[in-house]
Amino acid sequence: MPAYSCAFVLFGATGDLTRRKLLPALYRLFCGGHLPENFGIVGFALPDKTHPDYHDFVRAALKEFVPESDQDAAKTEEFVRLTSFVPANFTDAEGYHRLRTELERVQQERNTYGNRLFYLATPPSLVPDILRHFKEEGLTTPSAQTVPWTRVIAEKPFGTDRESARKLTGLFHDVIAEDQVYRIDHYLGKDAVQDVTILRFANSLFEPLWNRNHIEQVQITVAETLGVGNRATYFDPMGQTRDMVQSHALSVLALLAMEPPNSFAARSVREEKAKVLEAMRPLTSDYAVRGQYGPGVGTEGEPVPGYRQEPGINAESNTETFMAARLFIESWRWSGVPFYIRAGKRLPKQLTEVAIQFKGAPLSLFRGSSRKPEPNILRLKIQPDAEISLIVELKKPGTLNDLVQVELDMLYGKTFEAPLKDAYERLLLDALNGDAVLFQREDEIDAAWRVVDPLLAYWRSDPADFPNYAAGSWGPEAADDLLARDGRRWLDLSGF
Repeated sequence: MPAYSCAFVLFGATGDLTRRKLLPALYRLFCGGHLPENFGIVGFALPDKTHPDYHDFVRAALKEFVPESDQDAAKTEEFVRLTSFVPANFTDAEGYHRLRTELERVQQERNTYGNRLFYLATPPSLVPDILRHFKEEGLTTPSAQTVPWTRVIAEKPFGTDRESARKLTGLFHDVIAEDQVYRIDHYLGKDAVQDVTILRFANSLFEPLWNRNHIEQVQITVAETLGVGNRATYFDPMGQTRDMVQSHALSVLALLAMEPPNSFAARSVREEKAKVLEAMRPLTSDYAVRGQYGPGVGTEGEPVPGYRQEPGINAESNTETFMAARLFIESWRWSGVPFYIRAGKRLPKQLTEVAIQFKGAPLSLFRGSSRKPEPNILRLKIQPDAEISLIVELKKPGTLNDLVQVELDMLYGKTFEAPLKDAYERLLLDALNGDAVLFQREDEIDAAWRVVDPLLAYWRSDPADFPNYAAGSWGPEAADDLLARDGRRWLDLSGF
């Protein structure tokens, strides 16, 4: 169909994201018959030094990052024939002229009807130049849906604060309309994240309980066992709050807390998400802590360096590798319910999960038990293994009332025969189909920056005493104190 035919233009076509994620995702979509019949991939970048022929680069990427069981030699060659390459520097005006010529060739050869989906897999600093050349060379059309359409996928970070994000949005709007901008957050493409809304709105069991009358607290944990790795150039100017909290964690929180949309069309869902972010109190240092890991022990018991000893990191860096905070949403549904977020590197486990703790039973009837019943917890595990579970109280077999916590769980890998798709597969397919529901809108980005900006501004003005937690620990002691002040603790669900 003409509406779905297009040229997929890949800026940063020889970069790491392209090798590891984008080409494998496009290949799996192609093998599954999900790409349009009239389709072409046009790469735009400087040639790869190891594989200067782009077809060789594509073959090497698929061989390395697509599981051998998913590879098919004939399909690989068919896919390779869909690709072409325009070697150029992102600031080279002549390169954009060659790109336009190549797109016209692809349109004529593959009947793409002039539809173009641009993916900017480039450093943020290059985006202004790219957009300027788009305008000067006339590479875009004014519509996101009407043939010939243009859509642009933009990778995070979307600015480094509210002001820079607004400036970046203005640059996009000088070239294309807001509904043509697809701001991608790969977390939103994960099946377990998408099922947050399905669990809430497709099951009548939960929605009556999803409010301040029944929920005691919500905890979101984004834990990484690795350090900064080879991302020093990107991570050190950003820090954990910008990298993980402002984007991933707040996006998940918005899905958890939003009101039921009128429909699951992009506009309705994104409006409800934006309302949640707009209703959040801005973060302050009173209920937020930061940390930076020092030397410690890795997951295999091996010694690992501190953040300031990592390659490419300044020996006096004040960048936080851990942050924890308490958030409140000023709405009728959530007034008074604390949302706790912690996110950090070099922690004991690789884990992303949401724990929703319900209020306890109003009266303890089981006086002969060795302990009081614990509140129920709904656990939404996003990675490494997708899982939904409900922790409830039952009695031990053979006793009258000796209580024990039991997990009623659903593991995606065991429940569904089909393996989980990579998040980029889902998001690329949605962008090709013009479905923006899993992409972020400008008001969501603006509201998220409004929440974190005051805290980041304070931290910039206040020198940090780093490092303040050992690699392999759960972060600084202040993170535990943060919850202890409220009479709470971080939920330990490792026994389930």
